[in-house]
Amino acid sequence: MNKRFILFVMAMTIALFFVNQYFTSKKQDEYQAYQQKQTALTEEKRVEREENIQSRTASIQNLPLVKIYQDSNEREALSWAVQTEPGTYLATSWENDWPKTVIIRGKQARLVQTDDHFALYSSSGTPSISSIVLPQIGTHDTQVVSFSPNEEPTVTLGEYDEGQLFFPSHMPQKNGIVLYRVDGEFIAVGVYRSQSQTFFPLSRLSNFTAYVNYKLDTLPSEELSNEEFYVLENETMQVVFSNLGGAIAEINLPFQSKEDEISVVLSIDFDRIIDKKYTNNARFPLHSYNIVENGNRITKETVLGGYYPLLRRGITKNSGVPPYKVPPQYYAFNTLSEDPETANTYYKVVRFDEKMIQFEGTFPNRRIIKTYSFPEEGNKAPYCMNVSVKVDGDSRGLWVNSGIPEVELISGNPAPIIKYSTVQNSKHVVEKLSLPKTTTTMSSFQPDWVSNSNGYFTLILDPIVEVGTGFKANNIPGTADPSRIVLIDSEHDLYPASKYPGYEVQMPLRRTSEPMNFRFYAGPIDKNILKKVDETYTNPVTGYNPRYTETQSFHGWFAFISEPFAKFLYFIMNFFHTLTGSWGFSIILLTIVLRILMYPLNAWSIKSTLKLQEISPKLAKLQEKHKNDPKRGQMEMMAFYKEHKVNPFGGCLPLIIQMPFLFGMFDLLKSAFPLRGASFIPGWIDNLTAPDVIFSWGYPIPFIGNSFHLLPILLGVVMFFQQKMAAAQNKKKGPLTDQQQQQQKMGMIMTIVFTFLFYKFPSGLNIYWLSSMGLQVLQQWYMGKVTGKPNKSSREILVKQKKK
Repeated sequence: MNKRFILFVMAMTIALFFVNQYFTSKKQDEYQAYQQKQTALTEEKRVEREENIQSRTASIQNLPLVKIYQDSNEREALSWAVQTEPGTYLATSWENDWPKTVIIRGKQARLVQTDDHFALYSSSGTPSISSIVLPQIGTHDTQVVSFSPNEEPTVTLGEYDEGQLFFPSHMPQKNGIVLYRVDGEFIAVGVYRSQSQTFFPLSRLSNFTAYVNYKLDTLPSEELSNEEFYVLENETMQVVFSNLGGAIAEINLPFQSKEDEISVVLSIDFDRIIDKKYTNNARFPLHSYNIVENGNRITKETVLGGYYPLLRRGITKNSGVPPYKVPPQYYAFNTLSEDPETANTYYKVVRFDEKMIQFEGTFPNRRIIKTYSFPEEGNKAPYCMNVSVKVDGDSRGLWVNSGIPEVELISGNPAPIIKYSTVQNSKHVVEKLSLPKTTTTMSSFQPDWVSNSNGYFTLILDPIVEVGTGFKANNIPGTADPSRIVLIDSEHDLYPASKYPGYEVQMPLRRTSEPMNFRFYAGPIDKNILKKVDETYTNPVTGYNPRYTETQSFHGWFAFISEPFAKFLYFIMNFFHTLTGSWGFSIILLTIVLRILMYPLNAWSIKSTLKLQEISPKLAKLQEKHKNDPKRGQMEMMAFYKEHKVNPFGGCLPLIIQMPFLFGMFDLLKSAFPLRGASFIPGWIDNLTAPDVIFSWGYPIPFIGNSFHLLPILLGVVMFFQQKMAAAQNKKKGPLTDQQQQQQKMGMIMTIVFTFLFYKFPSGLNIYWLSSMGLQVLQQWYMGKVTGKPNKSSREILVKQKKK
């Protein structure tokens, strides 16, 4: 091999080695510089993040913290506490046994209530925890304050997001009280338990809820200064649209009147009280609005009364409670996403006439067009509206909202129900969803429709074309969107907002640029109206039937038992209503029919009771004879009953048989829409589904309330008279047996119990039971008179007894 070639190869190898070493060293230097830069950036981000967390973490000087002492000299602090109101303090545990009294701010504070590792102390007469319900949309900073004996409190920054508490830096190692800033002040909103690493809002601490006074988290009016309203109206509904979200802000249903005979909605006490005392909240719509008349767009002012507000629509100023503007995300058919601003976007009106309105919203990554119109079927589809939503661009993660129905009190309690229609195993099925405590998501199927009702009225979201799969139901705290009933006697907090949460349903939109069409029913759960809508949209060719009639539900603890009886009673009542035109008279006639049907059974029972009265002297002697041997006396009494063919419990049988009908009537009055607001005696019985009212007063009395109801008092009088009449008949036959005396005492107790039990029951139920008891007394009097003289068989029995 040539030496020159070898030298060349060696020289090239050495050169390449040094070149490689040069570039390797340079690359290492660059990598080290990059690493140093990344480390510096990481450190900078860490410092920035720590500074951010530190700036968002409140200092203990800015928090409402106070020291707790054992002695009045305040020498050594036991721990710390959060002041929730002047004189009321919330503390975490520092020892096993809570001291009964402590010293806070120089005053003696007593232990009011405890709950696991937390306690409430108060140095005032009325302990109170001022709080709010945390916003359900977006992420919000909270401060978790933990206490230890002889140490300064520790504050940990928390981030509240959709019901969960997250920690950007570290998790608290001890139990803490969670504070939230409102209007520059920190207030308690819940507690954090370190063992389970769980946040509990105050609403879930049952021992403390009685002391919590929730504030309304109002939306600043300046944020909505550009909001405008537009109205479409027909014979059955007034729909108010907002350019904020291009959504439905109000749905107002006209009351039945001479001018509007098509409507089936009647006014109730709440409507009349708000019209009279809280006029600002009785205007429809709530704000001035735009409308098209004869092709011209004009602005109109609101009118007083005349409508039922199906959606919660906020509270105006000067109402006795803080004013409240409904957040746009609660509007019906607003478009929602993870970004809260999606619901707060202003839309422009591109088309508007007497029957249709179209909105267009422009976003950085999408354009949404919403079209609302009344159906072409007109009166054949009452309370219905067609809605079309078209998304151009990014359509991921979008939902539409049902809106939140107003509260309807049924027998004094709200009765919200969420139902959905699906096809399972080729069969149409309607299921009831358990009301969510926070949020419930159903994602495994696509429902035919979802119904969000308040008991008497419902909002039905019915997608006509394919949309996203499943749906979501949310619990909206009453303080986050209060009902109009909080206005009533607000100075006495008769209807606290926290007691009446609302519910909304959200349906996902499909990722498509094609329009997604919905049928939106917003009206009463009236079988005749729903049946008309079903018939209108039934397709005999495809077999499609909306089956909206199945949104009706029977309310009550024993509805699964009473429903057949309720349907039977309503069938008879409806027949009498067609004859009399009065639901009150229909209830009375129904009672007469039931009494006639049960006359033989009642007659047998009364005869058995009279026969028992007839032989009561012998029975008393038998009891006296065996008073020292109760067991033998019991056996002799049973033989005596058998010999005389008397059933000592025969008098209870008719009452037991009437119970299903009573429960059926009770549930019927809570479920039949035609009875809602139906008047019997104007000025006294104005609503058969609510208690009768003779007069009212201001301050509510426990159990009694703030109004006097006469019907339950009359019922008690009739039952008392019945017991007195039975006692008088018994005394004519001789001395009373022990059993008869017990029955009389029990009868008097039942009279008092029924009077109190029925005091707040619907007037229709009181009319039914009062009529039934009245007929019972009449039959008892008649049977006693007819059978007053001993018949042949009874004389023969007496002769046999004498021979013995």
